[in-house]
Amino acid sequence: MVFLQREITKPCYVFETSGEVMQAGWARRPMFAYNKSFSKSQNHCERDCYFINNGEVSLYLSVENYGLEFAVKIAIADLRRGGVIHDCIVKKINLKKISLPEAPHKGELLYTDKLIQLQITHSVDSRILKCDFIDFGAIKNLYFNIRLTQQRGESLNILAPFERNRKYFYMKRFVPKFYAEGVIRVGGLEYSLKENNSFAYFDSARFYKPRKHNYQRLCCDTVIGGKRVSLNLASRVGDNRYGNENCCFVDREIIKLPQVNVKGNTIREGRPFYFSDDSENIDITFKPFTLRGKPMNAVMDKSEVIFGRLFGYIDLPDGEQLALDNAQAHLVFAEF
Repeated sequence: MVFLQREITKPCYVFETSGEVMQAGWARRPMFAYNKSFSKSQNHCERDCYFINNGEVSLYLSVENYGLEFAVKIAIADLRRGGVIHDCIVKKINLKKISLPEAPHKGELLYTDKLIQLQITHSVDSRILKCDFIDFGAIKNLYFNIRLTQQRGESLNILAPFERNRKYFYMKRFVPKFYAEGVIRVGGLEYSLKENNSFAYFDSARFYKPRKHNYQRLCCDTVIGGKRVSLNLASRVGDNRYGNENCCFVDREIIKLPQVNVKGNTIREGRPFYFSDDSENIDITFKPFTLRGKPMNAVMDKSEVIFGRLFGYIDLPDGEQLALDNAQAHLVFAEF
């Protein structure tokens, strides 16, 4: 079966005047204008995720607004010494509306309670992430102050309605073109992030769905052969006949990938996961890092992040083969 994908090359609105989502496909630029006021429902869910890595430490930050539920999820993985510290703040009934920044180039999120103060600021070409978290992981205090600088390049943008009822939709952006500079302190350890060796991606989703999904995403953002390589392989959400989330970036240029088959599950702790496509152009193994026989992972409410390495290859359209051996990567599992 040939998987067709429609590339959207002209700006368009997410919602028609009827409130339905009629466009479907993917774009190299943020082509989908999120005109929420035309939607048949204002109860949209929002998720913004940042991942920062310098080879020594990885920071995972996810901010999620699901109607009355609001959550902040943070994991710090020490890739040199081994070990993960994680924690999350989950408000099951949040009467004070907290909206995530809608525009890529402006807006701010400020969240404060008795344990955490988190500030995320969008500007034209950068993001500022600041956090003070008391008793992070119930053992240490966490502080970070990080500036993300955006470089030129392409991004993944998809819009997928739900075939039977097009008031439901899933809109996703994956932007692996940030460099990070700043500091992370947790307990007595301090990690320095410098622009010449610290990469960051931004993963954002807006959706309104008729049912919950068990979602998984394999990501890698590293340097291979002197080129920045970023990988995103994800499971399906919505009507994916015209486009999916799967892609690879080489020097910030997107290469669209087909649907993949995945073997492996989280019940078999520490075991590999296998990714392949029907045309045999993708053959990837994800092996979790382990510590005392257990995988290096973070379980935060309905999400899990597993840290590890990739082995295998992707055959690129130009005939070259992209070898991924020993590339640091992570798997994200979530229910939303």
